[in-house]
Amino acid sequence: MKKNKDLNIGILYGGWSAEREISLKSGNSVYGTLIEEGFNCELIDLSSADIAFSKKTYEGLDLAFILVHGRGGEDGSLQNYLESISLPFTGSNSNSSKLAMDKVLTKTIWNKEKILNPNFFVYENNLDDILKLKGKVVVKPANEGSSFGISIIDNNKSDLEEAIRAASKYDKKVLIEKHIKGKELTVTILNDLAFDPIEVIPNSEYYDFEAKYLSKETIYQKAVLNAERLIYLKNQALLSFRSLGCSGWGRVDLIDDGNRFYFLEVNTVPGMTETSLVPKSAAFSGLTFNNLLEKILFKPIA
Repeated sequence: MKKNKDLNIGILYGGWSAEREISLKSGNSVYGTLIEEGFNCELIDLSSADIAFSKKTYEGLDLAFILVHGRGGEDGSLQNYLESISLPFTGSNSNSSKLAMDKVLTKTIWNKEKILNPNFFVYENNLDDILKLKGKVVVKPANEGSSFGISIIDNNKSDLEEAIRAASKYDKKVLIEKHIKGKELTVTILNDLAFDPIEVIPNSEYYDFEAKYLSKETIYQKAVLNAERLIYLKNQALLSFRSLGCSGWGRVDLIDDGNRFYFLEVNTVPGMTETSLVPKSAAFSGLTFNNLLEKILFKPIA
């Protein structure tokens, strides 16, 4: 059996979704660190479906580190192909990746498991029903990441129609959910452990694309919770992750309204750039970036 540093590791990045540029940054960040640590790895840009779903692309690899965000890489398609050619890879399997990518499927499962999440509708020419949601609403593509296509609006017909059009550019299925006012928290999951939550404080109405990747004014800090709420949150974050069948590593996003935690989504291939939340969360817990990568890599799903 090969030792870890003798394995041929393919860092799969890029992709062809709206999140391609973020994925390229994630891949380069991980590659640079692994090379410095003496690992045998190569960057593989899955710039098209033809490349991603070709056996030749993966010749000679012992293990794949999936860092393709969004469609193609995070929705179970890539995982399903790697399963078909028996190449071990990091993160969740194909079925759980598919469930987590689709926010509507996620919320349906969470409702069965009694995991609290905001009330929602799927847009199906049902504006009259959607307009019954009081206050502000969040309109988002059901299958997208990095805050693409998201709007937070007052729930009136004109604004709602415009927000639905914006979200429809990214996905045919559009989700409208009640806006929960509160602190934006995220919990990193790594090998069946939940890290302490991070509070994200953007210099904007919400944690949008600019706040995530461009702004230097976004604040990241350990969430301040009493012991009882902290234990409850970490257990619920693990439950929300496991309920979808997810494993390995990922991130759970939620809102704390000061009384209850409202879960929003699970990211099975989170960003790994210098501004990304998983590395920040690991650092708050005393885990270096290279230690984090090793823990992700060497508990892969076959």
